[in-house]
Amino acid sequence: MKKIIIQFSVALLLITGIYVYKYNNEKDLEVSNISQDIMNDYEDIIIKHGNEDEKVIALTFDDGPDKDFTPQVLDILKKNNVKATFFVVGENVEWNAEILKRQHEEGHEIGNHTFTHINVSKKGYNDIYKEINNTQQAVKKVIGEEPKLFRPPYRAISKAMCNIVKEKDMNIVLWSNLDPRDWSNPGVYYIVDTITSKVQNGTIILLHDYNNLRNKKSQTVQALEIVIPKLKEMGYKFVTVSELIESDIMLEYNGRTLIIDTKYYSQTMQKQ
Repeated sequence: MKKIIIQFSVALLLITGIYVYKYNNEKDLEVSNISQDIMNDYEDIIIKHGNEDEKVIALTFDDGPDKDFTPQVLDILKKNNVKATFFVVGENVEWNAEILKRQHEEGHEIGNHTFTHINVSKKGYNDIYKEINNTQQAVKKVIGEEPKLFRPPYRAISKAMCNIVKEKDMNIVLWSNLDPRDWSNPGVYYIVDTITSKVQNGTIILLHDYNNLRNKKSQTVQALEIVIPKLKEMGYKFVTVSELIESDIMLEYNGRTLIIDTKYYSQTMQKQ
């Protein structure tokens, strides 16, 4: 009996190790160079940054809700009066519905991150649709509304995915080349220094409220306690992704991108 238990434990450790290796290996193979053809064809729904003329930034968190780390993240955000955007995995929503409800009630934005964290560039239309739609329904069941934002795991993009997102009247949210790779546990101060050294106006910052390394407090959580006050000292205001982009109209004129702040324009017109 003891021999059977030992064999089972070894097998379980091997399976866990394979999963962690696969997850981290896929992370290392992130699609960083998105096809220019896709970017051109779907530029109206792909978001990588906000208004670069204002000191506003968006904190985003992927892969939750997590029963241990997400509440800690929410506590820090609440303490600092910061709103963020959470891109949730559908199956995690089903396991942690109360946490998602809290995220929504505390004013944070909810985005879609597929149901099982798939690489969409390796899947066909039907599989991608199921992953996105099932997550939409899981979120709606808890908070009464479907997300309007979608972030593909591994930054992987395909035309099939873009078509589905467009059909659902959603936007694809990437990030502004600011990825401290907190999921890989590179060190608390590495995460902090990467963010504070690379942040710019309109930056969308990528973080994770899930981590394979299970402990009392993830490096992301520890870094968050430090980096939020630092970013505030630097003069940055925290907003959700939708708030980051909602006031901007981008126009192409003679090869240049012009940004019109509709809030400012509206206020100016009202004064006349």
